Amino acid sequence: MNIRYERQLALDGFGEEAQRRLSAAKVLVVGAGGVGCALLPLLAGAGIGSISIVDFDCVSLSNLARQTLYTQEQIGGAKAPLAAERLGKINPEIKVVAHNKKIEKPADLSGLLPGIDMCIDATDSFASRLIVSDACADASVDEILCSAEGFVSQMFLLGRGVKFSDIVGDDAARSQPAKKNPIFGPAAHLSGVWGAAAALQILSGIRDFIPGFVQSYDFSDNKFLSFTITADESYQIE
Repeated sequence: MNIRYERQLALDGFGEEAQRRLSAAKVLVVGAGGVGCALLPLLAGAGIGSISIVDFDCVSLSNLARQTLYTQEQIGGAKAPLAAERLGKINPEIKVVAHNKKIEKPADLSGLLPGIDMCIDATDSFASRLIVSDACADASVDEILCSAEGFVSQMFLLGRGVKFSDIVGDDAARSQPAKKNPIFGPAAHLSGVWGAAAALQILSGIRDFIPGFVQSYDFSDNKFLSFTITADESYQIE
């Protein structure tokens, strides 16, 4: 038994085979901000064999309240390589690759998706989420979308015929201007924890992937929702 993973290996229904599946898994994470900072260390610590990180942003002072992978001394540094360096220190047994690039259209991701077992979208705008979802659909890659705004955390399982545009509406979502929305740090981290949990359970084989599954939690009133939506239904994100 690998001592590093002994506590998760002891879980009911997990064991050595589940751990081998994680070690063989290849995950692409788009976004290394507040949500990404919560989920990336959990993926690395659990032993995901290969993690690719895509982000074009640099660390700023206003990030540090919730983006806990970074330090004040790293302000101005590119997030993707900084996050990759940190994950390598958390778990030197895994492979971590940083892609310091901006995603403006699905084609910008197309070269990174072949061979990927799961894509996790941790970006922070409707436009970027639509782009990532379209790219994953084109490549037939399952997707976990983790988002947070205000006090609200959300997670979506997308793919196998269900895209983000099917849930939020294509035209309205694409027309929303990019802006810096208010964010409660724990809401961003809860979304990341949910995304990491779903990825680890699905990739290890102990949880089924359910396309269109959505869950949401609002810290302002402690309300939790979960449901499954199909491509021919609509769901309005508040």
